[in-house]
Amino acid sequence: MAFLSFAKKKMVGLDMGSFALKLVELNPRKKGKETSYELMALGYEPVPYQSIVEGSIMDSTAVADAIQHVFYESKTKTSDMSFGVSGSSVIVKRIEVQRLSPGEMHEHILWEARPHIPFTPEEVNIDYEIIESPDIHPDRVGVVLAATKKEKLNDYLNVIAIASKTPRIVDLESFAVLNSVLINYEMYHNRCIAIINIGASITNVVIARNSAPVFVRDIAFGGNQFTDLIQKELNLKYEKAESVKKGRQVEGVSPAAVKPVINLIFSELKSEIKKTFEFYRSNTTEGRIDNILLSGGTANLESIIDFFSQEFDIPVEIVNPFNNIEINPKKFDLDFIREMAPVFNVAMGLALRAVGDEK
Repeated sequence: MAFLSFAKKKMVGLDMGSFALKLVELNPRKKGKETSYELMALGYEPVPYQSIVEGSIMDSTAVADAIQHVFYESKTKTSDMSFGVSGSSVIVKRIEVQRLSPGEMHEHILWEARPHIPFTPEEVNIDYEIIESPDIHPDRVGVVLAATKKEKLNDYLNVIAIASKTPRIVDLESFAVLNSVLINYEMYHNRCIAIINIGASITNVVIARNSAPVFVRDIAFGGNQFTDLIQKELNLKYEKAESVKKGRQVEGVSPAAVKPVINLIFSELKSEIKKTFEFYRSNTTEGRIDNILLSGGTANLESIIDFFSQEFDIPVEIVNPFNNIEINPKKFDLDFIREMAPVFNVAMGLALRAVGDEK
């Protein structure tokens, strides 16, 4: 699924998060029907505070500068890129429609989509993916609809133009996360999984069954809430609050003082995830979730696996988007990749779209 797609093989996946930009470039290698991937370029560049807020660009100049810098530092030789969108300007719905001939399906789906998109057709870009499922009557097909406001998309396209880069593919961050997991973990292809990607300001939740997305939700919640409350409750500056959140020792701050603050935010996150799971279960005949997979910067919090395991009684794992990727240790810092791996899940999925082998 893509809101914008101009085929070109060599490009990077760029995750434009509200805390940092993450860049991944891959080289695909085919052996028969099998495809393996080698890491060609990797970049990480913090963006100025509040230059991107909940998926919306607030400071075009600062973001354009960061894009130029992350491309330069990664040493990639291309200026072409795929990127993702998320947040309140993105709508994702799963519907069922009557099965028609391939020539009729496109217009039929766009017509059926209208009642489900709370914007006029002139305000949005719409795309969809047809999902075949044994749960659906043979005369009907499942369709995952996605719409993003043109105004938001144009903000991204403008800042990319200012940075002198070329956008080739625009996708949903949620679907990028799913693509990354499916490439790296074959064992999850035939299960029902809930991927929870906790970014700085937005949490993407995608539930997939047998490798197909069945439910998607973006929650306006992320690591920033942890930092903000730590600042407020412990009277710390931003940089020290970030260090405390990540479990680092900070002079004058005891772990005993930090734990109740972290638990308070965890409770808010738990409430949102529970609502998401309940809504999914109320709208499907198969409500089971086999595994919870965590990614994003907040997935590195010390107690996060214990928290999710206790609250949901479902096996929990932190995703490594480099799990099935060939990495040259002479070219890349393996310690950095091990420490930061969950942060690159969206960028990895976007890079997979860039090489053209994953939808």
